[in-house]
Amino acid sequence: MSRGSFGRTVARAAASGGSKSYRARPPTAWYLVMVVICIAGISLIVYSRNERVHPVTITTAPTASDHWYAAYAVDICGTVQADLPENSNLSKVGIRTFGDGIIDINPGAVSNKSAFTGTNATLGNFASNYPGLTLTATSIKLPGAKQKTWSNGDSCPSAKGSAPGKGQLQVEVWSSPTAKGSLYTGDPTALRLRNGQMVTVAFVPVGATIPVPASRSTLLQDVGSAGTSSTAAGSSSTSSTAAGSSSTSSSSSSSSTTATTSGSSTTTT
Repeated sequence: MSRGSFGRTVARAAASGGSKSYRARPPTAWYLVMVVICIAGISLIVYSRNERVHPVTITTAPTASDHWYAAYAVDICGTVQADLPENSNLSKVGIRTFGDGIIDINPGAVSNKSAFTGTNATLGNFASNYPGLTLTATSIKLPGAKQKTWSNGDSCPSAKGSAPGKGQLQVEVWSSPTAKGSLYTGDPTALRLRNGQMVTVAFVPVGATIPVPASRSTLLQDVGSAGTSSTAAGSSSTSSTAAGSSSTSSSSSSSSTTATTSGSSTTTT
């Protein structure tokens, strides 16, 4: 290759790199990207340090330091069932019963506290941790080999306060021992348990009378007085619902352990 040809090749290569004005232009976009990356990195470092120094504490009641009580009863076709015996797995369950018709809500009593605190304090959690007891949105089965599973639509031979008919799983809730009851319209297993609350799980025809738990007097002793039973740790709602359950409807309910009927109020959450 002649010297002249080589020179022309070099000149063309140099020209392909752009004009002198192009080469003199500063890479503004590159600098902006670097600035954004630096700012984002510093922000993440500051945020991480703040989270480490000031961790967020979940305080949704009940916490591991709370000890709550709720009265319960089970009514099958108009017959109130005997109180469940004491849990056989007390050392492992933070929502249990001691055989007195009371649901003892004490997450701090067991090692796996978080399984029973906050939104885990539900009627379904109590049932699923009681050996032999089965509760679903539409059925109930009490412990015992000869016990029947009662599912919506099964025939009830009799029901207190109404004629025999097809039974339906219903849950009546009282926010305190002195409050009026209302039907819980969500999935019974999602019902949030509250301090001083009363709950009757009933498989009866629609419209049947659902009685107040006979353990109401025991609950009054456990919570101290009716005036304070519904105020502990933020408990304030008759039907405090979870997992999408949000409303209650009125129902006739009893206002004493002798099942004296009184008008129920309607509560909307």
